Amino acid sequence: MKNKAMLVLILLLVAVQSGCKISFFGRTEISQIEFIRAIGIDKSSEKDGDVRLTIATQRIQGDGAGAGQRKQSKIIVSEGETVFEAVRNYWNSMDKRPFWGHLEYALIGEEAAKEGLLKYLDFFCRDPEVRLNIKVFLTKGSSAERVMNQGGDESRFIFEQLQGITENQYGQSIINVVDLVEVMYIFDREHLCLYLPCLELQQKTNSDVQGDAMDIVMGGFALFESDKLTANLDMEMSRGLNWLRNKVKSGIIPVKSPQGHKVSLEIIESNVKLKPDLLNGKLTIHVNASVFSNIGGIQTNEDIFTEEAITFLEKQQEIAVREEIEEVIRFGQERDMDFFSTGDAVFKKYPIQWEDEFEEKWKTCFSEVVFDVQVASVITVTYNIIQPSREEKGEKP
Repeated sequence: MKNKAMLVLILLLVAVQSGCKISFFGRTEISQIEFIRAIGIDKSSEKDGDVRLTIATQRIQGDGAGAGQRKQSKIIVSEGETVFEAVRNYWNSMDKRPFWGHLEYALIGEEAAKEGLLKYLDFFCRDPEVRLNIKVFLTKGSSAERVMNQGGDESRFIFEQLQGITENQYGQSIINVVDLVEVMYIFDREHLCLYLPCLELQQKTNSDVQGDAMDIVMGGFALFESDKLTANLDMEMSRGLNWLRNKVKSGIIPVKSPQGHKVSLEIIESNVKLKPDLLNGKLTIHVNASVFSNIGGIQTNEDIFTEEAITFLEKQQEIAVREEIEEVIRFGQERDMDFFSTGDAVFKKYPIQWEDEFEEKWKTCFSEVVFDVQVASVITVTYNIIQPSREEKGEKP
């Protein structure tokens, strides 16, 4: 019995050892790893059909912690017939093994986006080392490589610039960060159109800056039909899209007082819901928006803190928000592009009718959908000032 047990153990060990060959085994010391923080994806300018990748790495030099450490970043370029080959070709020019687990930002060049995103993003969706929450941008008016090279400098690396943009966007709500898993979801929903935030290069305003470094600014949204870039939503319309996506956190709404003076309202809370209504085969989408704001600044000593004046300002805010929303809806319907998930709202409320009547022809019937936009506008507080400036001195507006 003992001999039989030994024989079975030996056979199991042989079976395991003769299994699939492992390409990479053992461990890699952290000192031998190059951390990739951002990547730019472009078409190759030299070979038709090839891919050109630009990565920004981060490594920490020095011993100890705090002041004893120094961050370094390198910009490295690689090409290949496919994205996977270009990624593996980095091994030829790096002294450490590239590690993709810390990748945070993917920048798509405009020319590559016009050709189609799927072939460029498939590797990053498939590779287990890449996280699905990486943030995806389109570089408007230039290649991703140029933004990677000129968007950072020795004082602030490109991935730090991108981090600042994404973390501080809530103050205006004119951009909306899109991560890789959302891109994958929209690609799988044929009735939806993808949108991506755009980055642009802008000349630095600081005259002391030397070299070719430039500022990175937001440039609205890029809109995709299938996976190809087909249209752009400019900055003036960007917040309208965020209203429809219920992603407005803050921002400034300029309005006029009863006497025509400028007043700045700060958005402090908002909520927007799309509610489909199907009656006699006619589809109506009720867009119900609630906007709460504070009076953040006035450019007059006019007394706007009366009940009548506050009501007047709330009406101006209501009109401004409605116009921002309706302008984006009109833009999408004119191009038969549902990039604010109207189709998903219809599917959730009317799943059977969606599959029977709308799903296959949504691209053509979307322009016929009736949108009813209603805005509930409320001004809550006036911060520390409850009287107009200079009013106590008896001065008139």
